[in-house]
Amino acid sequence: MTDAPLTILILEDQGLVRAGMRELIQISEPHARIVEAAGYDEAVARTEAEKIDIAFLDVDLKGGKSGLDFLRWLRAGERDTRAIMLSGRAEKELVLACLNEGASGYILKDMESDGLFRRALDTVFEGGVFLPATVIGRGGFSPAQPVAPAPVSPESLGITGRSLEALYYVCQGLPNKSIARHMGIEEGTVRKDYLPKLFRIFKVVRRTELLIEVSRRGIAVPMPGSRVQDLAS
Repeated sequence: MTDAPLTILILEDQGLVRAGMRELIQISEPHARIVEAAGYDEAVARTEAEKIDIAFLDVDLKGGKSGLDFLRWLRAGERDTRAIMLSGRAEKELVLACLNEGASGYILKDMESDGLFRRALDTVFEGGVFLPATVIGRGGFSPAQPVAPAPVSPESLGITGRSLEALYYVCQGLPNKSIARHMGIEEGTVRKDYLPKLFRIFKVVRRTELLIEVSRRGIAVPMPGSRVQDLAS
């Protein structure tokens, strides 16, 4: 995803699941620094102590606040952490609720093999949006639908330069204010110019639908300033 080592948080109350996640993440991102939290308060303390690039959040923490509560805390503080939800549940309503709160991915814990789970992780680390097949209709990885969609480049859709930069931040789950800060523009420009343009390209009317389309088409969005995006500008 980036040349700099990532700092990754795993918020999961089951120790064995955290250990398995750590092992799989280290395969996909061997240089990443991984920190763990067994509950909401510990995750808050970890995030306040250092910048977290990506957080994998268990939706269904036992007792107290959930991973979705932590996601709300992240977005209320305008932190740039990319949030990927983990759950054994694939109900469309739950997935969409997470996307509405600022998640940029949703991975099912009960995939039939570690290989499929690793492919989901790779999608995230490559800048893509991973969602279960129950939401995107096709694509995604699940026991019933294990085949990844053929990748589509943003450039093939006419998304380059600053529009590509805006798409990257939307896929991170960032609100308009944070996107504007990163791009050095007014929030109104994001809302009135870049988002409507992206909505037209993907033939959608809201952010959640945009994320679903990015996932469905297997689009990997390069980080701004990366060599891949520089070549596309």
